[in-house]
Amino acid sequence: MSVQRSQSSVPRGQSAAYIVQVSAKNDGSAAAVTVALTSQPSSQKPVFTGGCANGNGTASCRVGAVSDKQPVTLHAQIPVADDASSVTSVRLTATASVTTTAKWTPPSAAETVAVTAAAAAPGGSPGGSSPEGVPSAPGTTLPLGPVPNLNSVSSSLIGAGNASGLFPAINPGATPSPSPGNGASDGRRNAEPARSSAAIAFVKPGLTGQVAGLIALLVAVLLTVTRLSLRRRFRSRKQGS
Repeated sequence: MSVQRSQSSVPRGQSAAYIVQVSAKNDGSAAAVTVALTSQPSSQKPVFTGGCANGNGTASCRVGAVSDKQPVTLHAQIPVADDASSVTSVRLTATASVTTTAKWTPPSAAETVAVTAAAAAPGGSPGGSSPEGVPSAPGTTLPLGPVPNLNSVSSSLIGAGNASGLFPAINPGATPSPSPGNGASDGRRNAEPARSSAAIAFVKPGLTGQVAGLIALLVAVLLTVTRLSLRRRFRSRKQGS
């Protein structure tokens, strides 16, 4: 009889797993073998999880025939409760028994697994509380349920509304009336600067620079043409003489 643990420690809320092997010695064999499980502390109940034909989920497994060449391998575990704060370790003991009239001591084996604190919930502290004692906002968790049909006509069509209310109303300003006591001549005098200022306002700032550049270019072209014509005349006179 042998018991092996699958891990050295488990957190609360999980199960400590074990492997139990049963075999015979000295080329012998045994029939009608039964393996029983016990645990310490007894509040954490052990069960078989694999290898038993009729004992999975219980603490007793009927193995049948066992020999030294064909050992039987069983799987067991001890589930540790979430609220077992006083439990620091769990010990599994497996004991084999056979039906016989001979006097003998049933073989047994045991293994211990340490129990640690429960793992913290992902994304926050245990219990779903916010970090640093900040309470979580109520109503932020969405209930599970079927996804609404987004392809239906009622959800896919959006009625167009009138957007005129989104923009401010623009009303034309009233035409200022001339102040009393001013004649037509005064109105003309007041209108003259407005026309001049309007004409100046529509002149592009870069237009004066462009005109000056064009004038400079024309002057350069004229100077070049004049210089070439003078050279030709000078050469023709020199050849004629």
